[in-house]
Amino acid sequence: MVKEYQNNPFRNLLKVKEINVSDGAAEVRIDLFPDLFNFSGNVHGGVLASLIDISIGSAVRSTLYENQRSSTVELKINYIKPANGAFLLAKSSLSHRGTTLVVGTSEIFNDQNQLVAIGTATFFIKESAC
Repeated sequence: MVKEYQNNPFRNLLKVKEINVSDGAAEVRIDLFPDLFNFSGNVHGGVLASLIDISIGSAVRSTLYENQRSSTVELKINYIKPANGAFLLAKSSLSHRGTTLVVGTSEIFNDQNQLVAIGTATFFIKESAC
């Protein structure tokens, strides 16, 4: 199974840290900084959506073989409460792992362990040329 991923500028922009990734599960954290907040003083909803996508993508990646790659084909998010604080932690797992489609879920918690968002995503698995 693939354990490494190529450097990704968008992940770097958000300062994503993979805490734990293995066997179809992942914990991904971002430390919050001013550029991630909206005018209301809360984390922008797009950041939460990205964190769901990235965390489920990390869980998916932990199940891929060397010749496989994945792409998000669907994403849904429910915003539970405004997100703020020092960091956000996304905990993800896979609900279904088929040959070409994978469905995962993610819960995002703030630094007080309060649930701020829940999401699901579907990924398409394909064989890569390299």
